[in-house]
Amino acid sequence: MQTIRIGYIRQLLISSIFSLALIMTVQVASMQTVFAKEKELSPEVQLDLLVNSATKSMKAGRWEDAVQGFEKAMKLGVSLPGDFHFLYGKALYKTGSYEYALSSLTIYLTLVGRDGEYYEDAITLVVDAENKQKEETLRTSESKQQKVEAASVTEDGMVYVKGGCFDMGDIFGTGDSDEKPVHTVCLGDFYLGKTEVTQKQWEDVTGSNPSKFECADCPVERVSWNNVQDFIKKLNEKTGRNYRLPTEAEWEYAARSGGLKEQWAGTNDDEKIEEYIWYGFTAEGRTHSVAGKTPNAIGLYDMMGNVWEWCSDRYDKKYYETSTSKDPQGPSEGKNRVLRGGGWRSKNKGLRTTDRNDFIPTSKKFSDIGFRLARNP
Repeated sequence: MQTIRIGYIRQLLISSIFSLALIMTVQVASMQTVFAKEKELSPEVQLDLLVNSATKSMKAGRWEDAVQGFEKAMKLGVSLPGDFHFLYGKALYKTGSYEYALSSLTIYLTLVGRDGEYYEDAITLVVDAENKQKEETLRTSESKQQKVEAASVTEDGMVYVKGGCFDMGDIFGTGDSDEKPVHTVCLGDFYLGKTEVTQKQWEDVTGSNPSKFECADCPVERVSWNNVQDFIKKLNEKTGRNYRLPTEAEWEYAARSGGLKEQWAGTNDDEKIEEYIWYGFTAEGRTHSVAGKTPNAIGLYDMMGNVWEWCSDRYDKKYYETSTSKDPQGPSEGKNRVLRGGGWRSKNKGLRTTDRNDFIPTSKKFSDIGFRLARNP
């Protein structure tokens, strides 16, 4: 009798578990159906939802959010109403994207003509956007001209570099992790050597020449960071000046012709970089006389190639995450020192103005490492 009861209870439990599993299966299937319906919203309905959300963002002054909403709507591949182009154009204008704002507003005016609800507002925005665009172009042109004029003043082989603020780091999105994040840096005025320090200049101060490729006007090489510090100390004693190595931030700012958006010093065209540098494809396996190629826009020669250039900073691959914005001097700790600019062995990637490298400050074994001098005004 007890055996029968146990069997009955067991069968009852199995039946209950089966029923529960069946209910859960039905519920899951129901939920999947709901999700599927949500995903199956027609593009037209999705467009309305996105435009309404973007319009609310505009009313709240969240212009970047509005632009993102409108751009998502554009990716749906459906026909967009005329008013959409006005709203998108206005949001772009508010974010400072004047060129794209003009394009969107022009489309709106073309589609709706004078009968459009926002015609007058669109005309006003077009005029304002054109004026803003002209102001930006003029400011950029004047800034570049001022930097070129300032840099044309040279003294004892040094180029005067007018300071300013710029976005330092991987501005082109082609760099390594140590070039990120892009961050704003502001620098004071400084002098930088028009060329790398030559073998003759080194020998005049030290009485010796450590270079592998002997040539009076070629950059001195096979010098360690520590060797350079000894040279600078002797040079300062001899001249009464206060020469030093450039900081990494000063080096990049100067290489980019005063903080311009230049991927290589003097150009953004990789097919023209051989006009500016001695490097892997043109150097023929050695260094060459300084100032033998085209300088960048502020008159600096060989900021890429010939020899890598020591900077004063210690190296930390994550330094950009914590770098100060005003005249950064590099991290307070670190074994290696920063190298910039690439050498005669380097290929395109290692020659970029934002590329970072580092090396042991005591080593002098490589014939593609040298330096250029800096000093304060």
